[in-house]
Amino acid sequence: MARIAFCQNILVEFMGYMYMSSALKESGHIVEVFIDTQQNSNRFLNEVNKFNPDIVCFSILSPTVPWALRVSRKIKEHIDTITIFGNIHAILNPGLIEQPGVDVLCIGEGEQPLKMLADRVQQGESYHDIPSLTVKAENSEIINNPLPSTMQNLDDLPFHDREMYDKYPFFRNSPYLRFMMGRGCPFHCSFCSNAYLLKYYGAKQYIRKLSPERAIAELEYHVKKRKPKSITFIDEVFWVKNSWLSQFLPLYKERIGIKYLANFRFGPIKEEDIIKMADSGAKSFTLAVESGDESQRTGLLKKTVKDEDIFKIANWFRKHRISFFSSSFFGLPDDTVEGHLKNLAFYQKLRPTYLWTTFFQPYPGIALFDHPASRSSMRKDQEYAMTFHHELFLDIPDRVSLTNLKKVYFLMVLWPRLTPIFSWLIKYKIPILFDVLFVSHFTYYIFRFENLSFKQYISQIKVFGLMPLVDKTLHWWDAFTKK
Repeated sequence: MARIAFCQNILVEFMGYMYMSSALKESGHIVEVFIDTQQNSNRFLNEVNKFNPDIVCFSILSPTVPWALRVSRKIKEHIDTITIFGNIHAILNPGLIEQPGVDVLCIGEGEQPLKMLADRVQQGESYHDIPSLTVKAENSEIINNPLPSTMQNLDDLPFHDREMYDKYPFFRNSPYLRFMMGRGCPFHCSFCSNAYLLKYYGAKQYIRKLSPERAIAELEYHVKKRKPKSITFIDEVFWVKNSWLSQFLPLYKERIGIKYLANFRFGPIKEEDIIKMADSGAKSFTLAVESGDESQRTGLLKKTVKDEDIFKIANWFRKHRISFFSSSFFGLPDDTVEGHLKNLAFYQKLRPTYLWTTFFQPYPGIALFDHPASRSSMRKDQEYAMTFHHELFLDIPDRVSLTNLKKVYFLMVLWPRLTPIFSWLIKYKIPILFDVLFVSHFTYYIFRFENLSFKQYISQIKVFGLMPLVDKTLHWWDAFTKK
């Protein structure tokens, strides 16, 4: 049997890891997950080395690449192991295989390729010809193997291996359960990788859902075992076809019946469907509008949703007592303070329970990465940020004002009378003030939507709120004392 280590640097269950772990354990392999909280990286590395894995796996998004490369090199300095990188960044950026510390890239779904890799390693056989894997041979030759068809029937997958995360107190006896019922998103938004993946796999290969009965069966199993108070569906869209939704909701109401959160899917929907959602246990939805400017939303962002449809859904949510949070990008190409102040009227009319504001990051492979205004505004050697508390990425005008405005925008939506005061204050570089205001309403978001235990709540505030704030304070103080 082979020993496989899954490594990550964020305190959240990776659905891909749990699926791959189940497949590996079915074949008799030994699996363990290791989380680097980056508060004691030496302890993390020692734990991985002590496990002595044959294979070390990294599921990477663009912000996690520097961490994963650094960690993989350090691990290989101490143990003889195979490092494999997968997920979206590996697919969109195959040149990653040339980096030191990277032995294998997975350029497709991981369950079958990783199982085959573990089997070959166990048997002492070559793994250079496994489909979906790009392999760096001993002579530094790069071997590119073909991408096979995706797994079409997700019902054939084993249940998620949630037990692998129970070694961490954050996940044991968690009051919520994160669950994924499918793969892929049917939309072509320019800020997202899905537009690329739809072409990469083909829409029919890429967009899949568990059958309603299979999804409910797994939910029943985990709910009975863990007794969560709520479920968060992390699918990029809760449903793809209305026929699937009409089958799923009554089954959920009958056999699960606890509150849930999910991402709303814009498209043909009636008020009676919202009523069924509320009746089945819907507590809140993400209504991702991304911009209060319809022309920007449907043009630059290629999210073809009109204002009238957004307001219609929001009114139905309020009528049937489903809370919702919305979203707004800051720092897009050609962004301006004036544009966001104008868009306040849209969000004040929308009245979301919470407004999530985030700075746009042009990840390699997405359409907006190649937008002329993005390319001309990128600063050299800038790394992508992992948390939502990062600073403005693109080097565009009104940098100070845009950064400050992003951090108090929700307060201006919630209390319009504050608009004149904040519109004046955002012009000034006032150390820490706007960060404190942001952290204050960010904690409100976590409390209202995340359904965390008290210990989890404190942990999230520390990681996503206080640690970035402390780091920024130290940088500011260091710069101030050197003047």
